[in-house]
Amino acid sequence: MLPPLEPWCRHHRRSLGDAAMVLGMAPPFAITLGVRPRARHSRTARIGPRLPAADTRCHEVERHQAVVVGAGSAGLAAAVALQRRGFETIVIERAHAVGASWRSRYPELRLNSWRPMSKLQGRGMPRSYGRYPSRDDVVAYLDLFARQHAVAVRVRTELVAVERDGDLWRLETTSRTMLCRYLVIATGWDALPDMPHWPGAESFGQELIHASEFAGAAAYAGKHVLVVGGGNSGFDIAGHLAGAGARVTMSMRTPPNIAGREVFGIPGQPILVYFGDHIPRVIADTTFRIAQRVMFGDLSRYGIPRPQVGVYTHHREHGRSPAVDDGFIGAVRRGAARVVGPVERFDGRDVVLAGGARLRPDSVICATGYRRGLERLVGHLGVLGDEGVPVHHAGAPEHPRAPRLYFCGMWAPFSGQIRLGPIHARRIARAAAVDRRMRYRVFSGV
Repeated sequence: MLPPLEPWCRHHRRSLGDAAMVLGMAPPFAITLGVRPRARHSRTARIGPRLPAADTRCHEVERHQAVVVGAGSAGLAAAVALQRRGFETIVIERAHAVGASWRSRYPELRLNSWRPMSKLQGRGMPRSYGRYPSRDDVVAYLDLFARQHAVAVRVRTELVAVERDGDLWRLETTSRTMLCRYLVIATGWDALPDMPHWPGAESFGQELIHASEFAGAAAYAGKHVLVVGGGNSGFDIAGHLAGAGARVTMSMRTPPNIAGREVFGIPGQPILVYFGDHIPRVIADTTFRIAQRVMFGDLSRYGIPRPQVGVYTHHREHGRSPAVDDGFIGAVRRGAARVVGPVERFDGRDVVLAGGARLRPDSVICATGYRRGLERLVGHLGVLGDEGVPVHHAGAPEHPRAPRLYFCGMWAPFSGQIRLGPIHARRIARAAAVDRRMRYRVFSGV
């Protein structure tokens, strides 16, 4: 039975199209009410390897039932989940294509998560990708996923501001203003590089870059490279540099928990996920510490003492995953790499460590992490907690201060970002469907 919208429209002087949008009805349902579907903007493309840019001269107001910000794995998963629930959905992406974060990374990068556990809705990655797909494999998978599910993506369109507009969300972008009822932020856990600021860094005169700018290990063969940071990115980059023939020094402030991709030939991710989900934290931390000692031995003689905080406790309190070793520890043992203390300052060509020791590297690569970068967009809404992480970061329910504003993939799980996106997306789509059903009951009087 269709809701009696005509009396409501006459009373509020609104069109059937406005009523359908307020209820969050899908275009087919709106058509049954006599609503003419809106024509898609000519710059909204069905996704492909090359996508057209939005017309920056155009500033009209567009209305959509749902808008997803970010065309990475989480954003695409959210869009597909909403589409399956019947919501007209568009994705906006500031870069030139989907999966921009993956496209910009160094060619040696591979997933640390196991291929069968790194899939979006529907078909997973091909078996030919191997256990741990490469950067190019992930990009190809995201391209194909977006095409197969006919996700509408508008590229080169950056979100500038988010405000409430009555019962809707008003989005100011670099090309136009948008109104929507359901807004999903999926801009990524690693949206903005977190670059340290050391005294004297401007006098260094050599290469000083963030890990996000690292373009590959081959160019560093025979050079002395200082990698700052002992997390996942630091271990991975340092391992590739050592394999390419560079002399690697890693500056480490806090010793990390270290995991291998595999445990005795078995992918380690399912074990990490199971312990994190089903085993008490104290027992899980102790078990991981024993496993780390069995796999890597006592690393304190190499400058990597045992971490003070267990891996699961550290993840729960700070969102930090273990560093996955893919060759760095082996390089340290054979003398191709070494570990030193934290960087204190730069003095011309020298890097001065805490305690006064000096290094003279050819390049410094800062694997010092990323920030979410959400403060400028939604910080004023009171939905962010420590370190700019959303308070309600698990997809749904949303924060009570911001109804129908959801965050997808804005966490750093053991299971990997690609697996996390569909989990959050299903929660978001379910919550949006419940909201639509409740509004239907209010407007129809049932």
